[in-house]
Amino acid sequence: MADSTSGAKTLERGLGLLDHVAEGTTRLDDIARAAGLSRSSTHRMLTTLVETGFLSLGANHEYQLGIKLLQLGSHAQASIDVSRAIQAELEALSARTLDATHLGVLVDADVLYLAKARGRRGIEMMSHPGIRLRAQNTAMGKVLLSALPDIEAAARFDPEATPTPNSVRSLEEFLAGLAMTRERGYAVEDQENELGITCVAIGIPAARGHTAVALSVSAPSVHLPATRYADVLECLRDAQTALNPLLPAGLETYWGASP
Repeated sequence: MADSTSGAKTLERGLGLLDHVAEGTTRLDDIARAAGLSRSSTHRMLTTLVETGFLSLGANHEYQLGIKLLQLGSHAQASIDVSRAIQAELEALSARTLDATHLGVLVDADVLYLAKARGRRGIEMMSHPGIRLRAQNTAMGKVLLSALPDIEAAARFDPEATPTPNSVRSLEEFLAGLAMTRERGYAVEDQENELGITCVAIGIPAARGHTAVALSVSAPSVHLPATRYADVLECLRDAQTALNPLLPAGLETYWGASP
């Protein structure tokens, strides 16, 4: 029993070291200090993590996340599955609006797209299940970021992540946009992620009230002017009501991550 407890504790500490490296603590002494462990114990665990591919050690003696984590992340994204009932609701929303619909969650500074139903206008966009896009440039991302305190949302903002001329370029503008999203209860992204595409999104609160999942309608900008937002929002809110009981419990805990 003692050996089992000791092994579990060692595993927990090793996983904690991965978290510290992921957060930017990359040198042995700094990692040991952050973990509250001795230098020798930390070095032994880091060496094992390097040998197994979960970390790599550069010539500058700094640890980085390893290829094994990338492989596991790819497998995790590939294994994402939503129920037929959830997909059916997205398809129904798409049929009603004629536009593409998406379901997504926040992972670090990105939105991970869990599901998609294609639009009916004959125009395909870059989104697909499993893709991760910078949250600050998407309507779903804005909704999910607006559920965080400003200090946490700001930590996930990158002024250099500007794929189009419409992308937000200053922290002040970014935070002002989140405040507006909170006030009106929905987010709009007008060609900030992909030129020619406009999106409207709302959040789907989890059991504890936290907005864990976002739902969006995306369309060619010519088909989604501001005068159409109210109609789209009515469709989104109807779909939100239908989707809420279908979402797996604890989804925000499983997918959520810290910057």
